[in-house]
Formats: sequence, structure tokens, C-alpha cells
Amino acid sequence: MNKNKRLLSGFMTVMLAVLFLFPGLASAHAYIVESNPAENGTLQKSPAKIDIRFNEPLQKAFHAIKVTDSTGKTVNTSESRFPDGENSVLEADLQPDLPNGVYAVQWKAVSADGHPIEGTYSFQIGEGGGSGASGSETVVSAGWPGADLIVTRWLIYVSLAFLAGIYFYQLYLLPAGAGSRPSWSARSLRLMWIGIAVFALSFLASLPLQTGIDAGVGWSGVASDPSLLLKMLRITSFGEVWLVQLLLLAILVALAYALPKIKDKDHAYMAGTVSFLLVMVLLLAKAFIGHPAASSQKALGITMDFLHLGAASLWLGSLLAFAALLPKEASLKAETEERRKGYFAVIRRFSLWGTVFVVLILISGIYGSLQNVPTWYSLFHTPYGTVLYGKCALLLIMLACALWNFLTGKEAKKTLGPGVWLELAAGVAALALAAALTNMPTAMSSPGPLDVKQTLENKTVVALHITPNVTGVNDFEVRIQDGKGQPVQGIQQVKLTLTHLDMDMGKYEIVMPGGKAEGFKAKDLITMAGKWNVRVHVLTDKLDTWDTDIVIHVGNH
Repeated sequence: MNKNKRLLSGFMTVMLAVLFLFPGLASAHAYIVESNPAENGTLQKSPAKIDIRFNEPLQKAFHAIKVTDSTGKTVNTSESRFPDGENSVLEADLQPDLPNGVYAVQWKAVSADGHPIEGTYSFQIGEGGGSGASGSETVVSAGWPGADLIVTRWLIYVSLAFLAGIYFYQLYLLPAGAGSRPSWSARSLRLMWIGIAVFALSFLASLPLQTGIDAGVGWSGVASDPSLLLKMLRITSFGEVWLVQLLLLAILVALAYALPKIKDKDHAYMAGTVSFLLVMVLLLAKAFIGHPAASSQKALGITMDFLHLGAASLWLGSLLAFAALLPKEASLKAETEERRKGYFAVIRRFSLWGTVFVVLILISGIYGSLQNVPTWYSLFHTPYGTVLYGKCALLLIMLACALWNFLTGKEAKKTLGPGVWLELAAGVAALALAAALTNMPTAMSSPGPLDVKQTLENKTVVALHITPNVTGVNDFEVRIQDGKGQPVQGIQQVKLTLTHLDMDMGKYEIVMPGGKAEGFKAKDLITMAGKWNVRVHVLTDKLDTWDTDIVIHVGNH
């Protein structure tokens, strides 16, 4: 037994270490990969329209393109639209024969994960129109979650977690033996209805709230134009998922109403099981309208997100049952000694499930961090990273409390007491942070300065440094050292060849001629965020060549 406990403890320690030690690469919100006219481009004649291509599909609602001249006058003659057969390209018609000058393009859209994005860039018609175009940069904003959004999503998460825990407790933890079907107590039914009511209110509020965010009009704008709600329901993924959830909620309410009226215990057990499954499907639906919906491996991302939220909900909901229901559980025997045995039998029954939940939370949490946090820098220098490690800290508190409660339950001498309430409070706070994370820009947009070293077969070390490592102008530096850390002499030239790994953009080269041995430097553009392969080609005075490939992730701001 002690050996198994040590193995489990070691496994959990390794998983937590991996969470922090192995960051990964993935996409953030949608961003521009190509535009016509090009960003900062100079044209000899007036274009007929604006085309903007993004790296991923967009929602078919709440998008816009506005083109203005240097006086602020709008020069596009149509609203933004999707070309036939396209879901990642926006276009808008322009006035014919626009005069020479600098023009600003303002755009907004809703990315595949349901988050609004927007940006601006400039182009120029004719020469000598000023320097405004050449000095512009694309700015993408994914929007910070407001307090109303965080509170609404937190209430949805907490209510579903409590519902999942109440059903799980009643169906799988409470029965004292095979074939046992304890009746629902008045306290259990009351908590169930409270959970349903809180979920229903927060869920119904989420539709106008999200509509106001995506349309950029807020609560008041939705109230003055209810047609926006129909647009949201009809042509967005959020609306489609919301309608499915509404149907599931109606079935759940009907079953909750019928549950205490069902006299046959097997039939009541079946109704409870269906209700439990409905709650889990409601949790699954949340993964279809968040960051996983825009990941490159959508099915895996949605699965991992569901496992993370589902396991955390069952753990947290079971804690509520232990704190609020188990001490006065009516189905336990009245005799003191027998009641004590039944009480701790439920605690021991949960210990195995709790271990499974923790393992699932850690595995899925590691996967999520690999998708959204590319570097140590982004973990500690972005709001997303700060909230994430705050959530991890709360998880550690929950694990410490869980261990204490496990040991208390194993001794079977005293009830769980305040420890379970502390564990529950930490879990509720963690869900608040999870609600914030779902609508925050991920840390992928700010990986920070790059500093990578590669050791070649001849023991030469090639170090590549890029700062600030974002779209736009960057400083490139390559240092070449021998195995003892000393600069290698006789380098004639260093050439960097950059190739984007997500989009076919061709290749472009940065040549660094020979000079000071301590480093080769250049200032050049990186035109797009995402994953790039950088081939470092070194040419020596003796015409020897050394090559190595380095994969980097570039941020968008």
C-alpha cells in the first residue's frame, strides 16, 4: 500500500513539473496572413476592393471593414462580406478612382473560438503621399473579459459543477451496497434545484451578454436592437451551441420535477443517471465555444477541455456534497457506530474517484498549457500566464487539503470538518480564474524575446537571438562559439532563411556579412505571427558550410 502511495505521489509530482517545464506552440486568436492592398503597401492605381485573409475561419456575423482617407472620410461603398466559398476572407468594395494618398483600413471580426478581434493598417496610392503608410503597424485586440462576463461564466461553471457533484454523490457514492437505491432527501433536492436555477439564470443572461460583446454594442445596444439576438442564434457557433444547451436545460428541468414523484427506485435511479449525463453534456458544450474550438487539433482540444472541466466539476461538486449533504444524510443508519461506518465508507469510495479526477485534471491541464503558453517568458509576463499560475496555486491548495482529508477519512476517527470547506473554497476560486481565462488573449501572442542555442555535430554552438520577436521590425543576432564557449574565428557570412510553417508564404533571407567575431547582427521584418522555421547557414573563410534549423514562435504584438 505504501509503495502504491509513493508511486502515485511521484507521478503527480512529475506531472506538475511537466506543466511548468515543457511549454509548447500553438495558435492564438485569428490574425491577418495576407491583405490586398498589402499592409503598408504602395499602389500605382486605385484598387477596386479590399481583401483581408485570416489564418483561420471566422464567424459569419459581426464583421466590418471601414476604409478612410487622410481626412477621415469613408471611401468603401459596401459592407464587409465573405466571398463565395470562403470563411477566412473578408472583402469590401471601394470607390472607383481614389486619389493619391494614405488610406487607413479598420476591420473587426469574431474568430473561430468566439472571441472578437479587431485591427488597423494602412496603404498608400501613388508616390509622395507622406510617410503615414510606411509607419503603420497591424494591431490586433482580442478583448479583455469584463466583470459581467467573468461573473456570468463563473456562475455557469459553479452551478454545473455543483449539479454534477450532487448527482454523482447520489448515484455513485452514497449507495452502501450492490442494488442499493437511496431515495433523494429534501436537502439534496433543494440543492439540486438551487443549482438548476443558478445555471438557468446565468445561462439565459449569457446570450445577450455575448451578443453585445461580439457586436460591440454592449447590453444597451442589444436591448435597443433585439434582432442582434436572432443574428447571434442563426449564424454563429455560440448561438448554435446555446440552442442545444437550451434544449438540454428544458429536459433537465423536466426530469428534476419528475424525480421526487417516481416511486420505483430503479426508475428514479435511471432518471437521475440521465440527468447526470445531461449535466456532463452541458459541460462538454462549453468546449465548443472557447479556445479549443480554434485549435489546429480541434477534436483533441475539445476532448481535453471537457476532461479538465468535467473532472474538476465532479471533484468540486462532490466536496459540496460532503460538506452540505453527507453529515445529515438521511439514508445512513441511525445508530451512531453504524452511521459512522457508513459516513467513512462514502469518503473511502470517493478516494479512488478523486485520484482519477486529479490525474485527468493534471493531464488535460498540461495539454492546455502547451497549447496556450509557449515560453517561460509568456508564463510570467502576460496576464494569461499570471492567471494560469494563480489557478495552479489554487490547485495545489486543493491537493494539500485532499491529502489531509484522505488521511482523516482513512483513520475514520473524526469527520472531515473545516478542511473540506477550505478545499471547496479553493475550487470555487479556481473556477473564477477559469472563467476569466476562457475569454482572455492567450499567452501565445507574447512569447517574448527569443534566445535559442543549437549544438552542431562538430561541437560548434550556434545561438540565435531575436527581439522583440513580434510581427514588424526585429533585431536579429547570431553568435557562433566553439565547445569551450569562445567565439569562432574566420566566419565569412551568416544567412538566415525564414519559412512560415502554417502558411505557404515562400521564403525570405536575411544576410549577415562577416565582421566582428562576437556576433552577427541585422535588423529586418517578420511579416506574420505564428510558427517559423529559421535555417541558419554559416559560411567560413575556408568555404566550409554549417547548417541548422531552429523552430520559433512569433507573437503578434
